[in-house]
Amino acid sequence: MHRITTIAALLGAALTCTGPMMAQQAPAEDRASYTISMNQDTFFGFYPIVTGSYKVNDKVDWTTYGIFWTTPSFGTGGGSGLWTEFGTGVNFNTLDGKLSINPQLGFLNGKLLSNGNFPMAFEGFVPNLTANVDTDRFEGQLYAGFYTALRKGRVPNTTGGGLGPAPVQNNFVHWWLNGGVKLAPVISAGLHYEALDFRASGTGSSGIPRSGVYKWLGPYVQANLSSKFSVRYTFGANVIDRPSSDGNDSFYKLTATYTFP
Repeated sequence: MHRITTIAALLGAALTCTGPMMAQQAPAEDRASYTISMNQDTFFGFYPIVTGSYKVNDKVDWTTYGIFWTTPSFGTGGGSGLWTEFGTGVNFNTLDGKLSINPQLGFLNGKLLSNGNFPMAFEGFVPNLTANVDTDRFEGQLYAGFYTALRKGRVPNTTGGGLGPAPVQNNFVHWWLNGGVKLAPVISAGLHYEALDFRASGTGSSGIPRSGVYKWLGPYVQANLSSKFSVRYTFGANVIDRPSSDGNDSFYKLTATYTFP
């Protein structure tokens, strides 16, 4: 329970810090923007992402996001208890808006990190950072997230019946780097590298080695159909070392993004 109390205090502190800045002026539609991103790839499946930002001044935005993870293996059978992520942070705009750096703190709900038989609220947290470069000719993005278990899931006791804490919790490091060239006003292309690593923790994790889940490398092409809508297709090879019997040697990812107003 003390961890949940700590989380509540962190959220309260974030709201307290952003409150005075937002109170300087009543919210206006032209100070806020929202984005819906529909994503699908070979590992995470289908996952819509919603993001929002509120312009505090020319250099700083308050940001928030939510990810609706829909892969059943991340939750429980039948689609219940699906992994759910939300977070908040601050975006810093530099170089006349050509570079933005957005540190955020996210929270996970479900059972993927806590590793129990039942979904849990605030099972983990994810400090993450996104940096974007956007010029007249070039574009690029760096993302890094550290998915860390906060709570131990509940599993049946091997002796005596009832429920006890899961001996092992799951942690992940997820990051990618991509960059490309704007070939025309409506099309761009570039190269994408993405990696996911697994790290166990807990009382029963001493014999579990760190391991790579995947390492993706390949090109992307993006259609910028308007200033508010784009579609990006990424594909390539899974370049991680793996047994010859493992046929997961390729990947693909599709992202459609709409920004409004």
